[in-house]
This record gives sequence, structure tokens and C-alpha cells, in this order.
Amino acid sequence: MTARSVEVPEKLAHPDEVSRAHHELRRAIMRGELSAGDPLSQVELARRLGVSRGPLREALRILQREGFVQQESQHRARVTAFSDEDLDELYAMRISLEALAIGIAVPRMTDEDLSRLDQLLQEMDETARTGDVELWERPHEQFHRALVRLAGPRLERELALLSDHATRYRLAFVSWNPLEWQAGTSEQHRTIAEAAKSRDADAAARALAAHLGRTALVVLSIASPTYEPVRIRRALATACGT
Repeated sequence: MTARSVEVPEKLAHPDEVSRAHHELRRAIMRGELSAGDPLSQVELARRLGVSRGPLREALRILQREGFVQQESQHRARVTAFSDEDLDELYAMRISLEALAIGIAVPRMTDEDLSRLDQLLQEMDETARTGDVELWERPHEQFHRALVRLAGPRLERELALLSDHATRYRLAFVSWNPLEWQAGTSEQHRTIAEAAKSRDADAAARALAAHLGRTALVVLSIASPTYEPVRIRRALATACGT
């Protein structure tokens, strides 16, 4: 009689280890420590993060679903590459959805919500003076998320992911420090906040769409000066009514 071979199931990954590996890898990709297109060695990453292969593989699966990692085979993956088409599509989606979301959110905002916008604008001014990109990104990200928080959980989740992908492009291609970037966008952010405080949902949507469009076109002008962003221009025309 021959013994039947039995496949031993892989030990379940501990959720805390998966979460930590996912957070650290995502952060490294966002900051460019793991560059676009870089191959990812599971052995090297497991050693770097101090986790076993099980949690690492699960973290990579999550990053693949989020669009930060591309799986080429069972054992080979790489950081998702940048492309003109992807950037065009990404910002077109963000312009369309974020304009929709702020239009829904503004009528639902309380006085506390509106005060929070002013607080975050002040934090952006203060952190910009430090020249610390990561420090400035925190209130900047929170400001954009505060604008759409009341639109609904599904919209909020989708926009948070789109925002992170957009930030990855911006950090990769725009070399200005936060003070320079804030100087160029401060008035745009304040215009959005003022429209929200005036309870003018349509004006807030137009201001936000215009702000995102300007940002997208700046990034594209650096990343690919000859590329024509058809999707972005169409999304802007729709959102701004032009």
C-alpha cells in the first residue's frame, strides 16, 4: 500500500503581521523607496520587514487589489509602473468622483465640519514652513478627505485610494518642497473651503475639480510634456460645466 500524499495547508498569517507588512510596503511604495517597476523579492522583503512569507504574501495580495503591485506569476511581483494613460485615467476619475462627493457632502456639513477645514488649512500653512514633505502631506490629505467624508462610505473609500495613487505620482514627479507647493495651491484650497462654508455645493464642486485638474496638468507637464490628457480635460469640462 502506498501512502497518499497530503497537502499541508499554509499556516494562517497573523492579522497584525499582515497589517504591518501591508502598511510598511505601501508606505515605501508611496514614498518611492520601492520604485515604480521594481521587482519584489519575497525573500528580501520578508527579511527587511521581519515577517514570515505567509503574512508577506497576503500583504502583497492586498497591495495588488489596491493597484500598487502587479503579480506576474505565483512567485514574481513588481511595483506597478507609472504610465501617461494611467495618470490621465486616475485624475479623470478623481475629478469626476470628488466633484460629485463634495456636492453631496457640503449640504450635510455641520459648523464643526467647516471649522475642521479651517484648522487643516492652518496646519498646512504651518507644516509647509518646515520643508518636511511627509509632515505637510498629513493635513493636506486630511483636508481632501474631510471635504468628501459625508458623501457616503463607498465614495469615501474609493476616493481615499484614488488620492493615494495620485499622491504617489505627485511625489515621484514634482520636486518642489511643501512650501513652494503650498504657495501655488493655498488659494485654491481656500476657495474650496469658502464655497463649502457658504453652503454652495456647486461652487465647491467646480473649485475642487479645477484644483485637481491644475494639479494633474502640472504633474503631466513634468512627467510627459507632449501627452494630451483627453480624459482629464473631458472630466474637467463635465465637472466645471465648460
